[in-house]
Amino acid sequence: MSEQIYSTNKYNRKKPIKEFDLNQTMYSLVTSEAADDLNLYATGFLGSNMTYKDLIEESDKLAAALKASGIKENDAVAICTTSTPIVQECLLALSKLGVKMVWIDLRCKEKDILNYINSQNCKAAIVFEKEDLLKMFQNFISETDLQNVIISSPLDYLNPVIRTLANLKNKNSGENLTIDNKRFIKFKDFLRLGKNTKVEPSSFEKDKPSLVVQSSGSTGKPKQIVHTEYNFNSAVQKMAYTDLPFYKGDTMHISIPPFIIYGLGNSFYASLAFTMKAELNPYINPESVYNDLGKFDIALAAPVHYRYLYDKLIKLKSDIKALEQDPNKHKELRQKMHELKRVLEGLKRVKVFVSGGDEIKAQELIDMQNEFDKVIVNGYGNNECLGAVVVSPRYANRPGSIGVPMHGVEIKIIEPDTGKTLSPKEIGDLYIHSDNMFVEYVGNEEATKDIKVADESGKKWIKTGDLAMIDEDYFIFHKGRSRRVINKASFKISPDSIENCIEALPFVKECVVVGVDDEENVKVPMAFIVLKEGITFSDVLPTIKEECLKELPDYEVPSYFEEIASIPYTANEKKDILKLEEMGNTLVKERKGLSRTRT
Repeated sequence: MSEQIYSTNKYNRKKPIKEFDLNQTMYSLVTSEAADDLNLYATGFLGSNMTYKDLIEESDKLAAALKASGIKENDAVAICTTSTPIVQECLLALSKLGVKMVWIDLRCKEKDILNYINSQNCKAAIVFEKEDLLKMFQNFISETDLQNVIISSPLDYLNPVIRTLANLKNKNSGENLTIDNKRFIKFKDFLRLGKNTKVEPSSFEKDKPSLVVQSSGSTGKPKQIVHTEYNFNSAVQKMAYTDLPFYKGDTMHISIPPFIIYGLGNSFYASLAFTMKAELNPYINPESVYNDLGKFDIALAAPVHYRYLYDKLIKLKSDIKALEQDPNKHKELRQKMHELKRVLEGLKRVKVFVSGGDEIKAQELIDMQNEFDKVIVNGYGNNECLGAVVVSPRYANRPGSIGVPMHGVEIKIIEPDTGKTLSPKEIGDLYIHSDNMFVEYVGNEEATKDIKVADESGKKWIKTGDLAMIDEDYFIFHKGRSRRVINKASFKISPDSIENCIEALPFVKECVVVGVDDEENVKVPMAFIVLKEGITFSDVLPTIKEECLKELPDYEVPSYFEEIASIPYTANEKKDILKLEEMGNTLVKERKGLSRTRT
């Protein structure tokens, strides 16, 4: 009996918004698509704009400077930045040179950044001007082969008047950075190195490993994932077949940072491929969509951004209603009314909100859509398939579903214990086949084989680690993780990393970490800890916290630490995670508003 494999063209465009030639470099694709529209804006950033003409010229300057500094084809360059125009310039410049891009989460611990840089033998790094981040690079640069650390500041992209004022403010507050190391160089100074250097665009190689990104850890510990330029081109072609409005000249708000594949591939690169304007914000916070209303036609963001917008809008209306009853609050009422007008006018411009990176439950989605009077499109993807592979149709949105397979994507649902392919309405492991699957995990052949699996015919599939069900219309419903993960706001947290950290302490016998509902729609890690005999929990708790703060990213540090006599197990001798989650949620509810053991 043949396998039941699902793909759909029913909800996709018959003709894509754009038909791309996938067999070209990212630099070639973007420059050719923008050739007749060079005066369109490519970027909006804190009130300043950059045209495609300017962007390509600046990218060419960066490519020339890198070549002049000794960077050659097939070398690796690390990029450690948040959302600024340097992201677009790096995508184009490094593609032009044929250099491997190593995108690093700037929130990583120092030892992890060092490991990521050395694992690819990076020859240069482009780093966001952030004091603690630059101090890390100062600490470990002697342990690397980095020839240059190129410091990119948001001020580089502001208009001269604002830049002067910002520089003055930084000088008065003592925030100007001074680094006494010749390998560190300001971005604008670095560009001058390439003044007399010419760069011929590199040739295209379909299978060439060209980009390295970090996993979120949703299928285990975080890994470095290798992709090709073809994979990125294929991803935007799939987006062109959706019913979403990726129209030339429109503005795409991007709230996802570039070190997350949804940000880098489906947002930053997509905006360039579709000749759109990318509205950027260097700060990673929930307010970004709300603050930028009126500046964009489509937003690509996470649920946390839409929840913030929803809560602010509800509160604004509530405050106005209360102030209307108080004759002494005219000024405050006018301010609130002015803000509400801004929000409502901004919402009028929005064509659609796109949400990814976390789940929005059905009723929550309905409530938000009713309040905004706009569609929120859910999406699902993973790092191994370069972001989105499943998207809700804009005009057939089904709350509770993560959508239907995108153009060229195949899925199947597998029974976890038997490997049998399941029929509609049955829950099992979600497998995905696409032409833009990752090449490998860096230095981890075994993990690559575990995730990238072949069927009997030799066809490769990505084992996602997610449980799902598909209905008769090919709509997919997410049913949890076959491998545990905690979705904390826009972060995905692997319990394994936290458990390993705590269990490494000599007085800890066992540790299990689960996600608990701390606040509405926010899950946080809770660590259940079994101590060795004779140890008092209150005596060692400060050490446990200190170790977590030292070894883990801030967002992975447990919000709750609980002692437990023994870990509960199920009848088949597996840790009873569901029971621990229930216990944890009960403890949180009981302790709300009371003194509790938190970081």
